[in-house]
Amino acid sequence: MKKLIAAAVFPLLLAGCVQQPVNTTPAPQKSAYDKKLEELERRVSEIEAKTVQNSAQIKTLNERVARVEDRLVEDEKDIYELKKSSEQTQKILKEITVSAKSAVQSTNQTAQQTPEEPTTVEQPTSEVQTPEVINVSDEDIYKKAFNAMESGELDTARILFETLVKRYPDSPLADNSLYWIGEIFYSHGDYATALDYFKKVVDNYSKYYPSPKGNKVPAALLKEALCYKGLGDNAKAKQLLKQLISKYPSTNEAAIAKVKLMELGD
Repeated sequence: MKKLIAAAVFPLLLAGCVQQPVNTTPAPQKSAYDKKLEELERRVSEIEAKTVQNSAQIKTLNERVARVEDRLVEDEKDIYELKKSSEQTQKILKEITVSAKSAVQSTNQTAQQTPEEPTTVEQPTSEVQTPEVINVSDEDIYKKAFNAMESGELDTARILFETLVKRYPDSPLADNSLYWIGEIFYSHGDYATALDYFKKVVDNYSKYYPSPKGNKVPAALLKEALCYKGLGDNAKAKQLLKQLISKYPSTNEAAIAKVKLMELGD
């Protein structure tokens, strides 16, 4: 009986002693290729992020460049307009100082001959012959007067201008004639007399501006202000300069008036 039990138990014990198999297979590891692939994917992601950021910055820069270009275009337009205005202003200044240069030359010659006499406008004497203007048009009289003024024959020029105004008061050259008479006196420093003529232009011909019959109004208003400046009344001069800028803002005289205001400290 004991032998039978032993024979039955022994195989069981033997089976218990047999160890269960252990899984010793190592976990799979990433290859060098997989690591490089992951590194490349990471770098591509970073480059894409930077590309998006750079695109936004480039867009911003392009917008700034466009604004700068627009500003440069506007500046070039302003420079062109200023240059054009400056050229026109120089032309006007040259025109209104033609008689002044002639007058200075005539005055210098007179001063050399008779230094004891003051430099003032001489009234026509009996020796000054009134030019023959019978049956002559207003344009012809004006042309003769202007040529005489440029030649330094100021008395003759003044008589011709006055003759034109009296004979052709409705002529489109009447305001110009009064203006140039004022210029003759102004060039000699006789601001009070010049002022009277410039006022006549402004008072009598403003309603006709900008037609040829009143085209000298802005220039006369400018010289009216400068006469007051010459007489020492800077307040009145400033008032008239501001009036000129307000009423005739697009004229060359208005541009000159702005400069004169700055000179007067306004």
